[in-house]
Amino acid sequence: MDRLTLISLSLLAAACGVGVMALPLLRDWRQRRLSARTIDAALARQRALEAAQAAQATPAAPRAPGAHPGARATGAAATAGVANALGAQLGARVGERFDAHWLESRLGRAVVTPEDQQLLEQCGWVGLQARVVFGVLRLALPLALSVLAMLWHVGAGAFAVMAWGFGTFAVAYLAPKWYLRRRAAARLRMVDDELPVLIDMLRLLQGVGLSIDQSLQVIVAEFGSMLRVLGPELARANQQFASGRSREQTLLRIGRLFDSEDLKSLITLLTQVDKHGGAVQEPLRQFGLRMQEARKSRMKDEIGRLTVKMTAVMVVSLLPVLLILTAGPGFLGVIRMLANMGGTR
Repeated sequence: MDRLTLISLSLLAAACGVGVMALPLLRDWRQRRLSARTIDAALARQRALEAAQAAQATPAAPRAPGAHPGARATGAAATAGVANALGAQLGARVGERFDAHWLESRLGRAVVTPEDQQLLEQCGWVGLQARVVFGVLRLALPLALSVLAMLWHVGAGAFAVMAWGFGTFAVAYLAPKWYLRRRAAARLRMVDDELPVLIDMLRLLQGVGLSIDQSLQVIVAEFGSMLRVLGPELARANQQFASGRSREQTLLRIGRLFDSEDLKSLITLLTQVDKHGGAVQEPLRQFGLRMQEARKSRMKDEIGRLTVKMTAVMVVSLLPVLLILTAGPGFLGVIRMLANMGGTR
């Protein structure tokens, strides 16, 4: 290789090292940009809603009696709509009863265990339909893949065909649960990241005079998209509260769902304030400061581990560059001198 090729390879390795080191900074910048865009969109929707409420139109005048020439067609359409609604409702009831019976059977309890149900709820998939889909996928996918694997190796002997079928079935049967565990772990990490934002929002809304219920409603309505994990859970808690459950029950469900001590402490604080009353702004401020300190300590630990990891990257990417730039010309000169000496002899 000549000098130009060595310099090009060294610059390429240096660029790769700089790109790897700049990747966390780019990820942080992208997250900040998405947060700012979400807040701007929420404020724009709020202003548009206020403008629409301020410029409400006058109610439309009632139609004249002679303005309904298609009364029979309207009645037929209404009858058809009622029939379709009844058919859809009957089909939904039959499907729900079938799904419930299938999940309560011995096979359903073996395929969809209580641990799987908890993992599904941690992943954000709540309800009977989610459990049914998971159970059917966990049975149909391994069977289909094992049959395909056996047909693919049908000429390799009976033992090889059975081994491929059994191995494929076992891997495909365990793959959905592995995916659920990874997704649930990722959402638990997202909860730890979203919790300081939720505390700051609650503290700001409490500072302007809103109650706990009003604050949760505003957070879900305006900033629910920014809280990707806690936003849907708080929306579900508000729906349960509107249907008749107490605020304590709806919030404790979130605390039991996510195994986070900080989230459990926040929910305990909110339930106590909702039950007994009192000022919550100062406890939220102290709780937020404590969480910021804990987050700083975790970030320091992550930076320390990242520094150790980046040492290997620097050795692989930057050290060859330095060797090439510093010792490359000397080696080339020695090689050229030895070549000239060999040529003169």
